[in-house]
Amino acid sequence: MIHTNEYGQKSRIGRLAEHMPVSCKPVRRLFYKESTGYTVMIYKTSDEIPAQAVCDRDGRMKCFKAVGTQLPDTEEFLVDLTGEWTSNRYGWQMEVAGFEIYLPKNREGIIGYLSSGLIKGVGPVIAVRIADMFGEDTFRVMQEEPEKLLQIRGITPGKLEEIRTSFAESGRIRELMSYLAPYKVTPNKVRKIQDHFGTKALAVLKENPYRLTEVPGMGFLTVDPIARSIQGFAENDPFRLCAAIRHVLKTAEAEGHLYLGAGEVVQRCLALFKNLGTCVPEPEIKRAGNRMILKEGSLLAEGSNIYLKEHLLEEKSAAQDLLRLMREGCASVDVRSQLLTAQEMDGISLGEKQKKAVVNAFQYPVSLITGGPGRGKTTVLRTILRIFKAVCPQQDVLLCAPTGRAARRMMESTGQAAMTIHRALYLSEEEQEITQIEPIQEDMVIVDETTMVDMKLAATLFSRLKSGCRLILVGDSDQLPSVGPGNVFKELIDSGQLPVTVLDVSYRQAGESLIIANADLINAGKTRLRFGCDFSFVHADSPQEAAEVILKLYREMAARMNDPDAVQVLSPVKKQPYVGVAALNRALQEMVNPDQGGMKMEHGETVFRVGDKVMQTKNKDEVSNGDIGTVEDIWLSEENRPELSVRYPDGRSQTYRQEDLEILSHAYAITVHKSQGSEYPVVILPILPSFYKMLKRNVLYTAITRASKAVCLVGSTSSLIQAIHKDDVGKRNTKLAERICRELRSSEYAPAA
Repeated sequence: MIHTNEYGQKSRIGRLAEHMPVSCKPVRRLFYKESTGYTVMIYKTSDEIPAQAVCDRDGRMKCFKAVGTQLPDTEEFLVDLTGEWTSNRYGWQMEVAGFEIYLPKNREGIIGYLSSGLIKGVGPVIAVRIADMFGEDTFRVMQEEPEKLLQIRGITPGKLEEIRTSFAESGRIRELMSYLAPYKVTPNKVRKIQDHFGTKALAVLKENPYRLTEVPGMGFLTVDPIARSIQGFAENDPFRLCAAIRHVLKTAEAEGHLYLGAGEVVQRCLALFKNLGTCVPEPEIKRAGNRMILKEGSLLAEGSNIYLKEHLLEEKSAAQDLLRLMREGCASVDVRSQLLTAQEMDGISLGEKQKKAVVNAFQYPVSLITGGPGRGKTTVLRTILRIFKAVCPQQDVLLCAPTGRAARRMMESTGQAAMTIHRALYLSEEEQEITQIEPIQEDMVIVDETTMVDMKLAATLFSRLKSGCRLILVGDSDQLPSVGPGNVFKELIDSGQLPVTVLDVSYRQAGESLIIANADLINAGKTRLRFGCDFSFVHADSPQEAAEVILKLYREMAARMNDPDAVQVLSPVKKQPYVGVAALNRALQEMVNPDQGGMKMEHGETVFRVGDKVMQTKNKDEVSNGDIGTVEDIWLSEENRPELSVRYPDGRSQTYRQEDLEILSHAYAITVHKSQGSEYPVVILPILPSFYKMLKRNVLYTAITRASKAVCLVGSTSSLIQAIHKDDVGKRNTKLAERICRELRSSEYAPAA
């Protein structure tokens, strides 16, 4: 019996009706919360439903409201919903407990499904041709006799393969969506799961759902409740304990560590389980860890230190290949006379340490150059390149850097071609696998912004350099370390086994730059900074006031520079009210590029408009991670799907479809970490008490040294002082320096004096 109480609170109907599936089609989505997947949908059905639940009619179809997690909203799907009919102040609705997705059978539904975007290579025109030829038999043909599609005008053998593969994937995605929907797994994550595990995805999850932790973006905290709900795992199930141990080590990886002590692994696991309200005995955690080391091999132990297998192998490989380069290096070349000639030709006079850096580059197979901005690193590189061309005319040089922006800066400053390390190594779009394995053939390799290079990238690079090549590593050791684990550049310096030149004389603006002067003061831990036209501080009492000041400064500085792109807002954090990158981007977009009613594309809470300043966040196609450009156009493709194009400063134009938007973000404001390897005329930086975790000297130093003409700090004096005083760079668990020393002691190589 159906009823509501006097307060309009939720009431339920009889059990029989609750569990009867309702076959329906999506009409429209009323509400969706990305963080939880909570969805409110309108569906239509010809099945019998409670009369009170009918909110509209579409011919003979009855419309009703349904609520649940990740409810399917693709209009071309047929869906069976199972749940309870309830009533509250919003009216009657179905609370969905589960659903199954089916392919449509009528012509209209078949055309809609084929042209929905799920099937690559099929737009509205070809969809109509397929439906007209095969009718209700369409999906059977696509599954069992796909070669018949070649009868359709416009379908080539190449397109047929694309359609066949995409159709098979869409079927597996439907199964995964149905299987995982009750556990708040978003469609985007379902696709990532499918991409990661391929055709075996569903079978893998049914056997061990904790393997979901292997998928990027799905950590143990997300997967644990899903896995325990799916199969009812016990608190001490071996699958669960192994996943927790891996989670602990992956968390340490995000902190920059390559390993943790065995005792710390156990203690972190105990704390993790305690926070989850479960209790697992310490001996069982140790047994699970031993099994991962002795049987699975997914962990490796070195003494009492526990590594994820890949990290120990990378660290060992980096040390061994570096020793190979040092031991089997090229012959030393005396370039003192060429150094004099190069200075005369360029009309310059190098400082003593700059000369030493040039000489070391030709005297040793591997050499390091470090120094802050304005210290003459670029001049040294230009001189090295000029001399190399003179003394080794038949040999080739490779210039590379960790990011596209850093590589382009290198190219602009030296006048020679440069590329990202990833491109030089033929790393795939996902930055995980090498698409071609062959040695780098160049005879001299110069790497700029080496502080950004993590252990994985360093190990890969060193392994691909041929014996006899000269390697020159350039960086600023006072900047933030790499985002990935390890501290490669600092470890190489600290090993004491490589020739290191520290450039510490300022050449920028004849030593008058307040940016350089204050960077030196900050590095020395001195708080009495100097302020003037190129280095200013504006007080703000709260994050809200700071955001208002930043918008005002942005407008003023953009007008003064006559170029909004010359001004870059940086923030230490991604998400924080008013002054995090996300909040600042929304505010700056509304000020710089407000909605004027034109076409737009959305991804989550981000809205892209023509004229937006955007950044690509992954290496893909011809665009590198960190490249910043402008949205130049948004349109509907021939398949009636929105697309946008981004124009980059060097003239490249890249097209993005809806599924590509996850690697695109607004760039009016970016994080300090993302700014590494870049240089901007003007930098605006909030510095507030709410950033307490990120109030560190190297964060502040990195941010202000991104600016070439002016820095504007906004916030509190106490926060600025705290950041300068906190030289807490954090000890990263890595043994690269120790390994280099150990390897050298066991060899006949004589290290640099």
